[in-house]
Amino acid sequence: MNIMETFNRCFLKRCPRSKRIVGIRKSALAMPLFPLIGIAALIWFLLRVVPKPSRIEYPCQKVAAPIAFSLVSSVVSYFGLVSVYKKTRTFVKERAFTSAFVSGIVGLALFAIVLSRISPDTIASDLFAPQDKAVFYTPIDAPNQPMGIGKGIFPGRVVWMRDTSATRWDADTINGHWWDDLSTDQKKVDRMISQSLWALTGADNDTLAWLRIFRHYNQQHGRGNRGYESNEKIAIKINCNNAYAGYRDSDNQIDASKQTILSLLRQLIDKAGVPQQNVVLYEAVRVIPDRIYGPCHAEFPDVLWMDSKGDSANGRIRVQWRPGTLGYSDSTRCGTAIPQMLYDATYLINMSLLKAHVSLGITLTAKNHYGSIDKRDHRRFDPGSYDPLVDIIGSKHVGQKTILYVIDGLYGIRDVNDPVTKEFAAWNNLFHGQWLSSIFMSQDPIAIDAVGYDFLRSEFGERLGRGKGMPADTYMHEAALADNPPSHTIYKPDGVPIASLGVHEHWNNAAEKMYSRNLSPQGKGIELFRMEK
Repeated sequence: MNIMETFNRCFLKRCPRSKRIVGIRKSALAMPLFPLIGIAALIWFLLRVVPKPSRIEYPCQKVAAPIAFSLVSSVVSYFGLVSVYKKTRTFVKERAFTSAFVSGIVGLALFAIVLSRISPDTIASDLFAPQDKAVFYTPIDAPNQPMGIGKGIFPGRVVWMRDTSATRWDADTINGHWWDDLSTDQKKVDRMISQSLWALTGADNDTLAWLRIFRHYNQQHGRGNRGYESNEKIAIKINCNNAYAGYRDSDNQIDASKQTILSLLRQLIDKAGVPQQNVVLYEAVRVIPDRIYGPCHAEFPDVLWMDSKGDSANGRIRVQWRPGTLGYSDSTRCGTAIPQMLYDATYLINMSLLKAHVSLGITLTAKNHYGSIDKRDHRRFDPGSYDPLVDIIGSKHVGQKTILYVIDGLYGIRDVNDPVTKEFAAWNNLFHGQWLSSIFMSQDPIAIDAVGYDFLRSEFGERLGRGKGMPADTYMHEAALADNPPSHTIYKPDGVPIASLGVHEHWNNAAEKMYSRNLSPQGKGIELFRMEK
C-alpha cells in the first residue's frame, strides 16, 4: 500500500456509492496530526495565494484554506481561553463574582470554538460538501423580447454544434489534461467547425462557406461583391488569459484549445485559400503557450504569432502598440492603443471561450478584446450605464473588422480561474453531468454573446462568476440599442454615432432553448441553429 492510499484510508471518509470524499476520520492519528496538517496547509496557502490571489479558487486551496484557518482560529481561541481562565481565577479571589461570571461565559464560548475548529468532522462538513445544482437566474428582461437589429447572411443566426464524442477528457486522470490529443478529438473538432460554417452560411462545402462570409462582409462595408484577395491580412484573437506560467504553461485551467485553433487554420489556409504569411494569431497582453504554438506552427510554419513576450528565440512576435487608435464615448479606464498588426489587418476573427468572470460576470466575444487593448477597465457597469465594450465592438479598427465570431465551448466553465474538473465544468443542470462539448458560431456579435450568456446562467445560476454573473448582459442591451441605448450615451468610437451592433434577447426556457426566430418565421430576434450529435 502506497503513502496516498494509507493517507486516504486513515484520514478520509468516502461515500460508499459515489466514492466522493465526505469527511475526515476522527482517529487516534488524525487528532494529534491536525496541528501539523494545519501548519502545512497554512504554508501552502501563503506561498500560493499571496502572489496570485485568484488561486484561492483552486481546488487545492479550497481544501487548504479551511484547514489553515481552522488551525489559526484554534490557536487564537486557545490562548484567549487561557487568558480568560486566569482572569476568572483573579476575579473569584477578589470576590468580583459578576465579572467572574461574564468571564466564565466568554471562556465557555472560546472553549466551544476550540472544539469546533479542531474537530475534523466539522472541518470536513464545509470542505467536501458536494455542490447542489445551481438555481436558475432570471434576467431583468423577459424571454423572447428582442432588441436591436440582427446581423449576418441569416440575420441573428447563431449556430450551436454539440458533439459529446469530441470531448473525452477524464477529469480523474492524474497526469492528463483536457487539451491533450487523447482528451479532445481533433477530427471531431474539425468536423464541428466545418459543419458550423455550412450552417452559418447555407453552403454545402467549406470553400463556398468562406466565399459567402467574405462576400457578405465586403458588401456590408462598401467593398463590392467580392471575396478574399491574396494581399489581405487576417488577425485571429484567441484567449490565453490563464497562461500565467508562461510558455511552458500546462495546467488544466481553461485557455484556447489547440484543436479549435488548428481546425480554424486548416479552414482558412486549405479551404479559403488565405496565404499562411497573411494570418496572425494574437494574445496581446498574455503569452501563447507552447502547447498551442507547437503543434500549430509545425503544420503551418509561416503563420504569424504575436503575444506580450515574443522574441526571435520563441517564434512569437512581441506586440507593438499603436496608441490613440480607439476612441471612447464616455469616461473609462480602457486604453486607446491596439496592436499594430491588428490595425494593419483587413479582417478579424474573434475566437473566444465560454466562461464566466469574477469582475464583469462573463467573458465571451466582447470581453475577449480586453486582450486587444493596452489597458483594461474591470469595473462592473450597472444596467442603464455607459459601457466601453460597446465602443470596442463598434470601432472600425477592432469590432467592425470582424467577419466571424466563434465561442469555443468544448469545456465551458463557471469562472475564469476554475480548472476543467467535474466540479466546475461538468454541466449538471443542462446536460446531466456531461461536458458542454460545443462550438458556437455567428456573424452577429451581440446574438452570439446573448446565447452564450443564456447557456452559462442556466447552468451555473447564482454561482456564475463567483456570484458576479448577475446581471452580466447590460453591455448587450447598450450595444443592441447603440443608436438609442438605455444609458442615453451617444456611442461614437470613431467620431460618428453608430447604429445597432446586433440583436439581443433571451430564450424562452432552458429546456426548449427557443428564440423569436425559432418560434416564428416572422421573428426579429435570434435564431439558434441547433446541430446536436
